[in-house]
Amino acid sequence: MENIETIHLPNGLTIICESISHIQSVLVAVWTRRGSRHESRELHGMAHFLEHMLFKGTKRRSPLDIAESLEVVGGEMNAFTSRENCCYYAKAISEHDELIFDVLSDLIFCSQFEPDEMEREKKVIFQEIDSYEDSPEELVHDLIVKQMYGRALGHPVIGDKIKVRSFTREQTLEFHRAMCQPSQMFMTVVGNIKASRVQELGSRYFSHDPGFHSSIQLNQSKETKKHGILCRVKPVEQCHLNLGWHAYSMVHKDRYILHLISSWLGGGMSSILFQKIREQLGLAYNIYSYVRAYQDTGTIGIYSAHHESSTNPVLEQVWETLDHLKASGIDAHKLLQLKNQLKGSLLLGLERTSFRMNRIAVGHLYFQKIFTAEELIDMVNAVENDDIIRVAQHIFSKPPTMIQVGPMPESEFENRIRMTRLFNEN
Repeated sequence: MENIETIHLPNGLTIICESISHIQSVLVAVWTRRGSRHESRELHGMAHFLEHMLFKGTKRRSPLDIAESLEVVGGEMNAFTSRENCCYYAKAISEHDELIFDVLSDLIFCSQFEPDEMEREKKVIFQEIDSYEDSPEELVHDLIVKQMYGRALGHPVIGDKIKVRSFTREQTLEFHRAMCQPSQMFMTVVGNIKASRVQELGSRYFSHDPGFHSSIQLNQSKETKKHGILCRVKPVEQCHLNLGWHAYSMVHKDRYILHLISSWLGGGMSSILFQKIREQLGLAYNIYSYVRAYQDTGTIGIYSAHHESSTNPVLEQVWETLDHLKASGIDAHKLLQLKNQLKGSLLLGLERTSFRMNRIAVGHLYFQKIFTAEELIDMVNAVENDDIIRVAQHIFSKPPTMIQVGPMPESEFENRIRMTRLFNEN
């Protein structure tokens, strides 16, 4: 029986707590309700920059003090920035629950943004940007989002060097005040802690009014869906190919149908594309499918890493597989296997506090409801093969966005595509 309670603090901050008495740890996360897609054009990369800067010193703690605070008790602390939210989290054994609340509150409300620390951290982010450019697989995933969605949702979470270099202390402070107002955040607490204790610590460390007022207007625009072909020439051995189709949002009723389709296409070593393209034909080193979902849109994609001579055979195999899917769907035995795979992944995930943390956050952000495991399993079980065919025909009857990073020149890439049914039949 899940034990989830919601606590509302007077300053507008919501805390969702899941008490699990049989484990030793507590995981606390503070989430913003905005991410990189909400940045204005001149502030692209600011949410990620803010993530870095909140670890660079407060009124009470130096950067080293922050780094040591959880490590010295065997805990951990980290953060991440996505297109629709940012998350700052810490985990330790339950006897250190107050330390977790204290440190996270200090970071979020009392960071100093010292100019020297800002300039030093910009250099770190420049190296992080370089590491993305050096990774064709990561780069091709960033490029396809940019090609499919344009400016707001499409720009890289990490930003670019020109924008990051231009950030001033006042801009950073203003953005911090806009993002970290209590009413614009919420908390998830998972682990060996009672709701009454969460209420006590939340009230002690997070219920005050930090006085954050900002003139920055966060971007609220909807995305324009696009598609096209893009080639980025890189002196690497393999072609990294990414095909993307516009699909469903995080809250769409057919989202689990889409996940089952993705699992069938390229969700693991037993998937049809992996078996055909890698195992049987030896055309690619790596091939997989993926689903990305946002508040108002989504993507299903197929990624392949292969020698440039394999580009056309890989595309033909993908198109042949999609033709079969649109016409016949997935056979009953395999569909049952895929459902069991998805259900097993869900139930095994519930053994991890990080999975529970994300489940609660997604439920709160997008649905205003935390689905039980039983409800999620019922949604998966309800999918029929007619649903698979309907969704496949809806998604894959449209042309994909195609991105390639590798040694092949753009003109040759376009010529190869024009030779395939993937291009000619759309």
